[in-house]
Amino acid sequence: MKRLLTLLSAIMMAAAIALPSMATSNHLSGAAMPDTLILKLKNNARVLVVVNDLKDLKSIKGQSLDSLVGLLEKHTTEIERAGQAASDSAVTITVSTEKDGSNTEQVNITIAQNGKNGKQVITKTIRNVKIDVEKDEENNKTSIKINSADDDDDDDDDKPRNRKKEFDFQVDLGLDSWMNKKTLASTGVDKINLKPLGSRYISLNAKWNYRLGGERSPLRLNTGFGFEFHNFMFDDNLQMANNGSEIVFTDDVALEKSKLATTSVTVPLELGLNFKNSRGKTNFKIGGGGFVGYLLEGKTKVVQNSATYKVKEDFHMNEFQYGLSGYVGVRSLEFFVKYNLNEMFEDNKGPQANAIAFGVRILKL
Repeated sequence: MKRLLTLLSAIMMAAAIALPSMATSNHLSGAAMPDTLILKLKNNARVLVVVNDLKDLKSIKGQSLDSLVGLLEKHTTEIERAGQAASDSAVTITVSTEKDGSNTEQVNITIAQNGKNGKQVITKTIRNVKIDVEKDEENNKTSIKINSADDDDDDDDDKPRNRKKEFDFQVDLGLDSWMNKKTLASTGVDKINLKPLGSRYISLNAKWNYRLGGERSPLRLNTGFGFEFHNFMFDDNLQMANNGSEIVFTDDVALEKSKLATTSVTVPLELGLNFKNSRGKTNFKIGGGGFVGYLLEGKTKVVQNSATYKVKEDFHMNEFQYGLSGYVGVRSLEFFVKYNLNEMFEDNKGPQANAIAFGVRILKL
């Protein structure tokens, strides 16, 4: 019991340190809750310490609180955030004891608070707190060493909830298409159609997200690099070829498959908003910007009568690429769109077309 009362005394002092304002007064309130100590703060927030017998706390003095403050330090951001979210709702710190199978007393600390809507903003239980009290009779000094074996929160509270810099590895999967299509007189066909579901897009992206502003700011600057793989699947038996001076199309042979595939490296620069909840998880994000890139490879693939024919060359495509990009996400679900402002082919060397890709981010690490 004496060990428990020593811990309770320490918790009162640590709780006052942990909350966003310094305590201005503390008193007993028997009407509010039996055996409860209420600490009133400048911002009207309150800390409730639930004890077995308040009068016994007065007899405990002179303890060293360094180890207890070290134990609770990683929870101070949660307590501070809870106080802001719950306005005048009280933070309750409850200390309880129980005995395990070996009849050894275990001490548990529970920190809790309700939000404005009645739902709990914070629930934290630190289990199996071990207390070692050492007395130095010669120097008339008592020290307390405290550590915890278990914590029921799986999150790493030492990590900031809204980091200044974050890294994401993203895999984008979607569909490809051409916009603003216009064929040349010498192209050989009147129009160029792509198979909507057959034209697929995938990209592998490494991105760094930089927070702009203070710790609570949702503003983000995103940049990095990525590799894009476009697959434009032609419809109506269209087959693309290079006659040396320009790109031509034919449609007089039955084909099982005909496509143009390109590989590019890109560098994005986007500005966005990332709104996070009290646990540091994204609730909603939105943003947009632009990108520049370089065409690494182009090739065509034709399947006819089960035979496959591949041709790898640049096909008079513009090597330098640039365009616009945007994204919107709710929690772990995120959608993207990318539009190339540059035309795919060089002037008067092929059809006019701008590539567009859209889809979902299926993997984020």
